[in-house]
Amino acid sequence: MATNGTRQLIPNVIGHNLTPFIKKLLNNICNFYDEQDLIDVTFKLSNPTALIPAHRLILSAASPYFKDLFKSDKGLTPVIELNNIDSDIFELLIAFCYTGKTLIIIENVDVMLKAAMYLKLDEAVVSCVDYILQHITEYTLQRAYCLERETHCVPLYEKLLEYEINNFMEINQTPDFLRFEAEKLQAIIESNNLNVTCEEDTFHAIKRWYEYDTSVRQQQLPDLIGRLRLTHFDTNFLLRNVKTLPGCELLAYKAISWITLPSDQTKISL
Repeated sequence: MATNGTRQLIPNVIGHNLTPFIKKLLNNICNFYDEQDLIDVTFKLSNPTALIPAHRLILSAASPYFKDLFKSDKGLTPVIELNNIDSDIFELLIAFCYTGKTLIIIENVDVMLKAAMYLKLDEAVVSCVDYILQHITEYTLQRAYCLERETHCVPLYEKLLEYEINNFMEINQTPDFLRFEAEKLQAIIESNNLNVTCEEDTFHAIKRWYEYDTSVRQQQLPDLIGRLRLTHFDTNFLLRNVKTLPGCELLAYKAISWITLPSDQTKISL
């Protein structure tokens, strides 16, 4: 009963302006870390060798990885060895647990993203992803695609998808576009925010993608073409371009019927 009563007395400060007390509390926590005061756990890393002190409560509040670690037998010891994370990156991410900020640069963002994912620091992952997209010219799209394929990072995939939708006219001319998975291309062309000058741009992009590997993609082609706004084309374009693609004949005829026979539109499913 006492525990429940105590919990009810603690206000939820999330989403509200921080009170002077909360600001002071957070500053004191950061000072404890800077001064290595009241430390109750130390991490020993070997690459390169380093000892990194911290506070269990703060790390547990920042990440479920640390919460689970400290509840396990391994986490009960005052010194915990970690061998699969770069010590410099780990120290930066420990600082993130206290401040919500860390030093991200072109040279370390790949390693930091992987470490943040491993440590389940979702906010740090988002910071890394935001940094990549904000510096995409210097970082390069090719590098971002490689990192996404390696990590399967959902926030990175979503941010790249948003970038591709906004910059489709440029993206669809790159070699990377030709290697997109069908599911990704579908998500792009279905977006209401797709940045193209006309529907024909999207059609020609799909056709180039299909022609890159016709034997594998022939089965997927009709579904992608069916995602287009086919009634935005004129009948000549539908006959010359859409009808001639494998498996797309019926799509072309349905669109032509929709355009030329308005009275039958309710009977036609596009």
